[in-house]
Amino acid sequence: MKEAVVGCHNLSDLANQIDQLERISVLNFNLLMTVILTLGIMIIYYRRIQYKSLFHFMIVTSFVFYVLNVIRLTFFPMPINAHYLELLRKGVSCGIVSERRHNFQLFDFMKWNNLFHITTLGNFIMLMPLSFYLPTVFQKRKWGIFKVTGVGFLVSLTIECLQLMYDYVTGYAYRGFNVDDLLMNTLGVTIAYSFITAIKIIGYLLVYFWKRMKK
Repeated sequence: MKEAVVGCHNLSDLANQIDQLERISVLNFNLLMTVILTLGIMIIYYRRIQYKSLFHFMIVTSFVFYVLNVIRLTFFPMPINAHYLELLRKGVSCGIVSERRHNFQLFDFMKWNNLFHITTLGNFIMLMPLSFYLPTVFQKRKWGIFKVTGVGFLVSLTIECLQLMYDYVTGYAYRGFNVDDLLMNTLGVTIAYSFITAIKIIGYLLVYFWKRMKK
């Protein structure tokens, strides 16, 4: 039988119910699980796909591990129990649970002086590795700054839309859509790819002048 949700007149009971249900009502995907799942995927990859070299195999392994960790950080832990979600919604209305708000206005973080907040910096860094992995893992495709930026934008948009969909279905903004997250994710990919390209150009120039000096 479904338990009744206590009212705001007894906040301690409401908080206790939330704490007790949290252990069995939240789906977790921790770091150890990402390691185990990465190993399983790479065993299948090793047996079924002919990889080019040990270096390429290690790059693909790190890419799989990276993707799984992005999923872990953006979607988990995930509340899945209907009664627990009902308690969370009640907790929000009673002021004892914080609900993440949706933001569809660019540069909203500027209003709250959150430019160097860990969340803002984390979103800036999170998709940066794509600027390296996309041209390295998917070598058959031609990559440029616009294509890499476009993929980074689509990946970020997919994450934000899935978070928004989850909040819409459950009625509780656990993650929340944030257009500033979309901006920072995309900007991070663009800047990282530009930096890598600049390093490559400098490297080519150094090798060129070194060869000219040796002649």
